[in-house]
Amino acid sequence: MTMTVAELEAEVMRLKERVAENARTKDYIEIWKLQSLYAHLYHIGRRAEIPSLFAQKTPGVSLEIEDSGVYEGIEGVKRLWSTIFSEKAHMTPGFLAIHMTVNPIIEINKEGTRAKGIWHSHGFASMGRGGHFTQFLCLGKYDMEYVKEDGQWKILKFVYRLTFNCPYEKGWVEEPQAASIAASPDNSPDKPTTYHMPYSKDRINVMQPPPPEPYQD
Repeated sequence: MTMTVAELEAEVMRLKERVAENARTKDYIEIWKLQSLYAHLYHIGRRAEIPSLFAQKTPGVSLEIEDSGVYEGIEGVKRLWSTIFSEKAHMTPGFLAIHMTVNPIIEINKEGTRAKGIWHSHGFASMGRGGHFTQFLCLGKYDMEYVKEDGQWKILKFVYRLTFNCPYEKGWVEEPQAASIAASPDNSPDKPTTYHMPYSKDRINVMQPPPPEPYQD
């Protein structure tokens, strides 16, 4: 049966919409893979590879972890991962650190070039402190922005907001933050911390940030 011009136009529009939906699904999965790759590299100690996950050409790159302050530009990102969070600093006997990324909400712009995402992160760590090892339970949120650069998704803005980082034996009510990045002599941010408010038993806790809003395009 021969299709009319109107029917052909409707079919072409339907196919275009399906192609756009498939492209957005692919972008969603690629962003998820990017965030997961960061978590795996962090866990196995390949810290020197993490800066390659960030945008190399796009202005506005930044990185902020807990109370670290803000590291700006790709050079700032490299500085953090080669000093306070370097393989040499952390890959020592008994050290363990894993921060998982789950429950993502990802918003992608219509052009498929920018995205925002938020992830819950449960973690476990062990490290030497005061001449003995401490086991930590961790919880926080990754507040992220991404950009497509040369056809690949890269991290543009990386923020980890701490909910608690407590000794296993005490728990988050008694000691919600047992370690501070800001207190490290190797910490050298470009700007102060923008927001840091871990759990407290003495107030109503509103754990920022909220889920990202859709792009208005």
